[in-house]
Amino acid sequence: MKQLKPLFHLALLFILLTGCQDASEKASTKDRSPQEPDSSTTASKKVDVSGIPPEEWIRSDPGELYQTYIEKKSWTKEPKAYKDATGKAIDDYMELAGKEGTKKWTEQELAHSILSHLQTGYGDIASELEEYEVVYDELKLPDGRLLQDMEMDEITQKKDKGINVALLIDSSGSMKAEVDGESKMSLAKESLDRLAKELPESVNVSLIAFGHKGTGSDADKDMSCKAVEALYPLQPYDRSAFSQSLSTFNPKGWTPLASSIELANEQLSSQSDENTENFIYVVSDGIETCDGDPVKAAQKVKNDNTNVNINIIGFDVDTEADEQLKRVAEAGGGDYSSVKTKQQLSEIENVWKEAINKNTWRWWAVNRFSDNVWTTVDHYNAIRGIFSTYQSMRQNEQNRLTQILNSLEEEKVIDSEKREAISALFDERQEKIRNYMNDLESKKREEVKTVSDELEQKLDAIEDQVGI
Repeated sequence: MKQLKPLFHLALLFILLTGCQDASEKASTKDRSPQEPDSSTTASKKVDVSGIPPEEWIRSDPGELYQTYIEKKSWTKEPKAYKDATGKAIDDYMELAGKEGTKKWTEQELAHSILSHLQTGYGDIASELEEYEVVYDELKLPDGRLLQDMEMDEITQKKDKGINVALLIDSSGSMKAEVDGESKMSLAKESLDRLAKELPESVNVSLIAFGHKGTGSDADKDMSCKAVEALYPLQPYDRSAFSQSLSTFNPKGWTPLASSIELANEQLSSQSDENTENFIYVVSDGIETCDGDPVKAAQKVKNDNTNVNINIIGFDVDTEADEQLKRVAEAGGGDYSSVKTKQQLSEIENVWKEAINKNTWRWWAVNRFSDNVWTTVDHYNAIRGIFSTYQSMRQNEQNRLTQILNSLEEEKVIDSEKREAISALFDERQEKIRNYMNDLESKKREEVKTVSDELEQKLDAIEDQVGI
């Protein structure tokens, strides 16, 4: 995992440098700015455009003509539609300007009038950036909490609970049937072998086969129903011994499910305390056929061991077995899954692995450093996307205000000196907006970096703790 860290730092360096380029744009961009527009079409004679703080510009409503013509066309995929809408807004403003006696207005009054009709509203995009949540959902702990919400003290003090896992495999004759070209028994054995092989070293495991003697005949029922055996007693995993135990039985007889749950309960109870999590996993393809009550047996397990879950896979079962096995799992406080294929069996096996490791760091920590890297990159990209939208809005507004000044000068409503004065007011406003948005983006990017750095420290602590 630690080999990924150079990649992490290179990726973040690239993102940060790219972001700094955006944020350090010079104020040479000729953007124009809004004052709270009047409800009338006439500019307020007393407003001081240059004295308005950036927060007011940001929160100002879009101009009246902008809302009427342009707003819905701003992000159209048809540039001509946006251009036509802008042209209509400018034409309407020029018509209004001709009726208002604007030649006598000061640059402050004209600036306010233009903005109250044609300015862009930046409130929504600013809020989107402000409210962007820096959440690392990919780094969610097995218990559902986010790693970023966890205190370092809890990580360094956390001790793995003891975990016992009893694996129960139905060895009745029906497990000879094939699924995807292989017998259900061979598929079940392969699944349990993989599961046991990948358990953390601290986990104790047992293997219990049931119904693996006799035949399915009535004459052999008693023998088969008594065939409930811990072929690998509850103990730390030994690959050779566990694999050997899997090879010692085949599908033969009846289905003493209740008795197998009772044997698992005896084993777990003998090696459990208040700091032990117990799991019983059952793979079966049918109902209890030995006159036992597996639901009652599951209830007793829960009564004897509060920290226990009985999870069952119904492997290519009929409706009757499906219903019974589901009730057994519910009584045992666990989950029931019905599978029909080899692939589905493998998927449930992975779910079991995650559940077993709910109170251990080992599996959870694998590859989480890369999750931190790429989620950080995703956050930077999302923030850049929001900021790029603002930049496009600003550029469009600049072009629009430049066009209106061109038209006013051509119509001799303003001369070059007044145009320059109005442009200076627009630039002052837009510089305030730009600085405000740049600051927002910088703060949000810094928040991402802070959270990512803290997560890296926590992951390092977990690595040291579990020895990855």
